[in-house]
Amino acid sequence: MCCRCKISWAPSGELLNIWNKRERELEETGQTLKLCKVLHSRPLANLPLTKGCLLGKVEDGTPDWERIAQEAARTFPGRENGGNCDIKNLGDGEVSYCGAIEMSGFLELKCEIIRDGMKEYLTPMGPTPLHVNPIFETGPVEQRFSECIAYKRAVLNAIDYLSRFGYTKEQVYLLLSCCPCEGRISGITNSPNAVATLAMPVSIFDQDIRPKANKARIGPRLVRNPDIPQCTYDGKLPTTKNLSATALPSSKPLS
Repeated sequence: MCCRCKISWAPSGELLNIWNKRERELEETGQTLKLCKVLHSRPLANLPLTKGCLLGKVEDGTPDWERIAQEAARTFPGRENGGNCDIKNLGDGEVSYCGAIEMSGFLELKCEIIRDGMKEYLTPMGPTPLHVNPIFETGPVEQRFSECIAYKRAVLNAIDYLSRFGYTKEQVYLLLSCCPCEGRISGITNSPNAVATLAMPVSIFDQDIRPKANKARIGPRLVRNPDIPQCTYDGKLPTTKNLSATALPSSKPLS
């Protein structure tokens, strides 16, 4: 069985440690939250568990299997690496798990490894390039865990990403204001993180803006000319005649 949202999912060891530490602290210090005091408690995090863990070719019951199962991240939440939020059609705010239509079939998938891809393309906002200060929604209490803030972060991250291709951030801001982009609450049930996404058609660009293994990016796109005349007026310029204007024929007074 293959889930399309798990492609390109594997984090580095450093990033995995950040996740486990962050989500374990959330689980240990967070309060049990209930909606309207009638629904079941929503889990604040999905911590690594050996129960139900699938580790591919690692043999079950071995010391390596036990060690990996106790630290391997669960694949439910959308995190910095793009798991569960890498395509715009993943969801549109379903409230009962994922709403996917599953079927049997055969599919051949090919992937390309981008070395140091997260360091190259991700927006650094924290103490390390991997710690990007994500905004997560964990329940109905904290106002700062707002889906509005999550969407704002998606827009700011898109501006930062596109500015790496030679555009100024002001240009990208204007582009996002007029291009047919799609903003969505794509995942609301994958605790502890809600996922807000921003998608735009790549065909509107005159270069390939997708991440590449060879880092072949084109830039800059802005033409700068310091000799452009300034359109200021101090009131002292002489009045001139339009030399290209056609002179009016002389006329005689009517009798």
